[in-house]
Amino acid sequence: MDEKKPRHTRHGHLPSTSEQILEKSTKGATILMLGQFFTKIITFILNNLLVRFLSPRIFGITAFLEFILSTVLFFSREAIRLSTLRIAQNEDDLDENEKYHNDTHISKVDSNSNVNVLQVAVNFAHVPLYIGIPLSLVLTTWQYRNISDYFVSLPFFTWSILLIWCSIIVELLCEPFFVVNQLMLNYATRSRFETISITFGCLINFIVIYSFDKKWINIVIDADEEISKEGIAILAFALGKFVYSVSLLSCYFYDYLKKFAPRRSFNLSLTKIKGLNNSKDSHYFDSKVLEHFKKVYFQLCFKHLLTEGDKLIINSLCTVEEQGIYSLLSNYGSLVTRLLFAPIEESLRLFLARLLANQKTKNLKLSMDVLINLTRFYLYLSLMIIVFGPTNSSFLLQFLIGSKWSTTSVLDTIRVYCFYLPFLSLNGIFEAFFQSVATGDQILRHSYFMMVFSGIFLLTSWVLIDSLNLSINGLIISNVLNMILRITYCGIFIIKFYKKLYNNNASFLFNFQNLRMITFVSLIMSITNWIFIGYVKNFEQLFMNAVLAVSLMLMMLNQEKMAIRQFLGRNKVGESKNT
Repeated sequence: MDEKKPRHTRHGHLPSTSEQILEKSTKGATILMLGQFFTKIITFILNNLLVRFLSPRIFGITAFLEFILSTVLFFSREAIRLSTLRIAQNEDDLDENEKYHNDTHISKVDSNSNVNVLQVAVNFAHVPLYIGIPLSLVLTTWQYRNISDYFVSLPFFTWSILLIWCSIIVELLCEPFFVVNQLMLNYATRSRFETISITFGCLINFIVIYSFDKKWINIVIDADEEISKEGIAILAFALGKFVYSVSLLSCYFYDYLKKFAPRRSFNLSLTKIKGLNNSKDSHYFDSKVLEHFKKVYFQLCFKHLLTEGDKLIINSLCTVEEQGIYSLLSNYGSLVTRLLFAPIEESLRLFLARLLANQKTKNLKLSMDVLINLTRFYLYLSLMIIVFGPTNSSFLLQFLIGSKWSTTSVLDTIRVYCFYLPFLSLNGIFEAFFQSVATGDQILRHSYFMMVFSGIFLLTSWVLIDSLNLSINGLIISNVLNMILRITYCGIFIIKFYKKLYNNNASFLFNFQNLRMITFVSLIMSITNWIFIGYVKNFEQLFMNAVLAVSLMLMMLNQEKMAIRQFLGRNKVGESKNT
């Protein structure tokens, strides 16, 4: 008699219990952080070498191409990625008294296995192609016709635009594989494939530019050597993106042939899904998921306008050199955000979406506990960034950039950028929680507020940049105001949700009382540091700041020692259950 294996040990099965989901999400956050760290180290080293060969103007041009690529990909696939997470696994996994509230917009798929669940997700993964192909053609054509003649006249610029368009299409072909691994919380698979692809893409980018600079590629493109270098740099960037997309698709397809195809886990083509309880009516796209997709898509349009609005503003109001400076700031200044905050935010979103496919009270309280602990961690880390970031960032950055950037304002601007990072990170987890818990109507209402926030952001940006001549600093201040509005909206939602989940007298803010003393100590430490040291100018001052930072961190750990013990204790219990 064959013993039935646990679901989490069998390939092709989705994690079903809250313990399995939390365990995979916790490990997944670590895997994503390690993957991000490895890939960012590679890109950091190669980009740091490229900075010494390229001018701020080239960074501005590549930032423009990156904007086209990221915009099309976001509008094509982001709403589908969020919506497919709301596909419920099995009715058998739900408590009879707490099955799917009417307002959660979560789809129920009747199946004895997870095949139908995966097929529903794969069917929806075709939608990004239907959106992306016409959108990419319209956007690239429009941008190409309206762009400055200087860009168009650069060598290989037309070929670069074509390669960017091909990269978009190839990357959208990866979506069926992505959503399947996302539903199964296969963080390791995704992290491994993205690491391989990013490595190949960065290497191609660096090799092409370096070979031309060292005259290994003897191509006479233009009489002006600087124009030739700019043309090659843009082509190298586009080639790197194309190689990344092809490598990613190749990895995912190989994984499909090896793991999913032999078991016929799902079909890559559109396949009809049987109706609930094997009814005769079949469909390609589940109606409830489709309805949620429409509402999420509407919201994401305004969210993207706010998230990427800085690029729209800087392309309109700033010079090409200033665009290059802001691109450099985004890469270096947000390094902590992309290495640490982004993987945690994504893991939180996946964890909440899978956990709350069954909105039991137990699952809701677990989701709130995770959010509270993450928020507390983010607030402590934000204090570290605000206290030590502005005084140390310019000293550290000057060793990473070459002489071509020494005359720019980047060293002064990065100090202001440090104040933006805490708001950016906190907004990430608040919106991740909101999107996972909110009903379709609540998401739609949020979209209207996002529309208002977009208008406020554009107005403040115009006033600060164009009228007050604050340049990039004005854009950063506008982003801070934008994040404050978004955090406030989601914060009010979380406070109301917390009171409803526990009782009317419960307070979400009560969980952060320990921060008062640490905040007071941080303020005293910051004032003292500024009076006696100020902006760091040598390694001795940097060492003194490092000692202060370690001291503050130890105080934070001591303040939260009980929470740390509870977390470690829960992990030990989970490991003992698995063994």
